[in-house]
Amino acid sequence: MPKQYTLLRITCFFWLIAKLLSMKAWMADRLYPVVPVFEFTDTVSPALHSILFYISCVCMAVLFVFPKRNDIPVFLLIAEITSCLLDVTRWQPWEYQYIFTLLLFVFSRDNPKRLYSGFIFLFASIYIFSGLHKLNGGFLYTIWESMILRRFLSVSTTTITDLKLHYAGLLLPLIEIVCGLALLLFKNKKWPALVLIGMHSFILVFIGPFGINYNIVVWPWNAAMILLLYTLFINQMSYNFSFGEMVKGCNGAIVVFWGILPIFSFTGQWDQYLSSSLYSGSLLNMDVCVADKNKVPQLNSYFSTKDKYCICNGDARIVLQDWAFKEMRVPPYPEEWYYKRFKKQWEKKYGTNNARFILYAYPFKEKKEME
Repeated sequence: MPKQYTLLRITCFFWLIAKLLSMKAWMADRLYPVVPVFEFTDTVSPALHSILFYISCVCMAVLFVFPKRNDIPVFLLIAEITSCLLDVTRWQPWEYQYIFTLLLFVFSRDNPKRLYSGFIFLFASIYIFSGLHKLNGGFLYTIWESMILRRFLSVSTTTITDLKLHYAGLLLPLIEIVCGLALLLFKNKKWPALVLIGMHSFILVFIGPFGINYNIVVWPWNAAMILLLYTLFINQMSYNFSFGEMVKGCNGAIVVFWGILPIFSFTGQWDQYLSSSLYSGSLLNMDVCVADKNKVPQLNSYFSTKDKYCICNGDARIVLQDWAFKEMRVPPYPEEWYYKRFKKQWEKKYGTNNARFILYAYPFKEKKEME
């Protein structure tokens, strides 16, 4: 069987696992509010959310067994895009990547050279922009120093200071950027692929059950990336990357959505999660500060006992990211426009007079209450 079908099988297998792990995110009968793209879809029956979820799961399973089917990818695309329009919370980075992967197969599966070029560009974009988004103080402090050095590797503060390890964290995003450029520009792509496979292997340990920040839904994504990198670049397809193929067919959309629009994420004109920004340390957060938590007893298990940065100033605090992870196993969508819509949905679900919504980001010195 041609290798492009191996790529499709890998994608569908790990996509299905991620969907099952985050099942609550794809349902409407949950405590965390559904945040639709279009307000008029707010009245859509919860049954439709469930039906779309099961249609997607069945399509992925069928494609894994019968990857040559031409009709199933179309049904899967329709179900996934519709489901994502019904709730922005589903716009996860792995979901975005898998949808465009499927688009590549729908439009280029019979043209392996064009398909291969599209994959190369998509993968290069992921690592280049992921690295660029990590070149900031938030990554160095919250991810590199706090999570990796202190909590995961148990490096003491004295050692970090004496060896000046703080700025050594910049090597990680620089390696990502260099490897992404190498995938795009070098003829021999094996060495950058091996480095990236090593990076994903470390991430599997770092965010795994024995790590310090267990993020179970990102596990299948990283496992998929390892196998996709191996299939594409170690056990290579016999086609060279062609810039000429990137202006043909669906690849034009790949250039726009993965090569051009992410540039605008650095000026706030394009969303972070649509620009490969994950674990960058610079994403926008929101907490819900509740004056009387007895008015929302159903949310008792989601209230935090800590408020290190005095976000809620004595009110009961729900860290939105913690709530989303606990109930749905996915983080909230980290954009201000999303949080504004979340606030509206909260007020419909839980009332308007009992909560404040506070936005903040690294270095956590400035807070903004949403009007």
